Amino acid sequence: MMKVFLVDDEIAIRENLRNSFPWESNGFQLVGEASDGEMALPMIRDLNPDILLTDIRMPFMDGVRLCAEVKRAMPWVGIVILSGYDDFFYAQQAISLGVKEYLLKPITAQELGKALSRVAEQIAEERSAKQSVENLRRGSQFLREKLLSALFTDEGDRFEDEQLMLQMRQMGVNLAANCYVVIDIAFPFRDEERARARAALSNLAEATGGSVFTCGMNHGARALVLGDNEQDAEERAYSFASSVVQLPQLASCEELMLSIGETVSDFYDIRRAMHSARHLRHVAAGQTAGRRIIGVGELNDATTVLNSLELSPLYERLQYAPEGELDAILAEYTGSLPDSGGGIELAMGYLRIAAVIAARRIVEDVGADPQQALNEELIARALRAEDAEGLESVRALLRSAIECRDRSGHGSGDTPVGRARAYLSRCFANPNLMLQDVAKEVGISQSHFSTVFAQETGITFTQYLTGLRIAKAKELLAATDLRSSEIAFQVGYNDAHYFSYLFKKHTCMTPSDYRRTKKIQPDAE
Repeated sequence: MMKVFLVDDEIAIRENLRNSFPWESNGFQLVGEASDGEMALPMIRDLNPDILLTDIRMPFMDGVRLCAEVKRAMPWVGIVILSGYDDFFYAQQAISLGVKEYLLKPITAQELGKALSRVAEQIAEERSAKQSVENLRRGSQFLREKLLSALFTDEGDRFEDEQLMLQMRQMGVNLAANCYVVIDIAFPFRDEERARARAALSNLAEATGGSVFTCGMNHGARALVLGDNEQDAEERAYSFASSVVQLPQLASCEELMLSIGETVSDFYDIRRAMHSARHLRHVAAGQTAGRRIIGVGELNDATTVLNSLELSPLYERLQYAPEGELDAILAEYTGSLPDSGGGIELAMGYLRIAAVIAARRIVEDVGADPQQALNEELIARALRAEDAEGLESVRALLRSAIECRDRSGHGSGDTPVGRARAYLSRCFANPNLMLQDVAKEVGISQSHFSTVFAQETGITFTQYLTGLRIAKAKELLAATDLRSSEIAFQVGYNDAHYFSYLFKKHTCMTPSDYRRTKKIQPDAE
């Protein structure tokens, strides 16, 4: 049964189509509806319909723009246009967007049924054709991956690489590009889980249209990213890595590491790019756990990190942390110390040394001399003191380093994510604010920013921005008598209906219900 989503700003038309058309008996399910494109778009992403049935002229976001957004993000959705205007200009735009059917209002149930059936048949044929192509590709996929894996060996020469490129070209794969990046993808799956993950990676690479190729490795997989220039290659690498993290086949993987190596401009330097990605994985493995994307630019000095590998996590946590978070971060470390026995001494020794290393590196990062910026007696006490006295000395030393960093103007707000948060706190009410605007503001590519922001905050950019807006809306609802539509505008939404939809989605209450719960009640007598 194919799912249909309906968009029309005329409520009478929506009600008529919803109630009078025999959806299920015709093999369809009406999964949702909205009054304009701005409200419809996030709902369409959530509900993932097969067919979009939309009016062409609507407020806020019209049908043409909605169709363009849906086709860009969800190209498999079949689109049927409903219009009360017999306008050739709109018909041309609809055709250019790949719209399946263009129907003029008023429309009968019989006409709608025929149109939906034609679209459903086309979708079924497209899916069948895609499956046939996929079966043909699968036959040569094994050989292609074997050839590609030869690029990721430690040994090889220019002649062998030229032969490999020629063989790939004969198979319809062109590896010629201006720049290359290698992504090392490590996951602990075995057997069937590993095979499914690799197949998903291969399918994801196929969807890039020839800009990414993958092959399996003992530890997981590797990807070769092709780009027009250094910035383009990095953008594609981070975009692909972000998509990998979202793959359902890797959702259960608690230890997922994607290491993005250096960018090279010569095909014959791909092994060097591979070595840097592999080295980065080995370095980062000792520092981090969980699901992580990391690039060469995110480690200050790979050699230094490697030499102090077992001491780096505390530094990484404190490098940009505000002073107010110091106690909480230390509590995480001390909470994992053994209560008694021989291990407590070893663990405390580790913490003392890690703290001194972290303090010195934080000071060095801002160009200060640790011998002048840090009290040598404080360092000595932190290294030799035990138990509670030792922890207090460690805390005092680290606080001194953080204060030095903040005085230099390189505090937590100096990171891209810190600057982005500050910018969002000032500009969240701008209804036209988009991820690319913030990425430009902090000076990194969109995909890189999206990845780093999600990793540091634990949520996506859209979720963070929505959270800011909803929090401000709650404040205005509780403290003012402004109407819901006025509050919607003040927090960045042009459409009050869409604001109400989001507010209820996040709070499980309508704005008016929330306001009633926050009204100050008179004291009981």
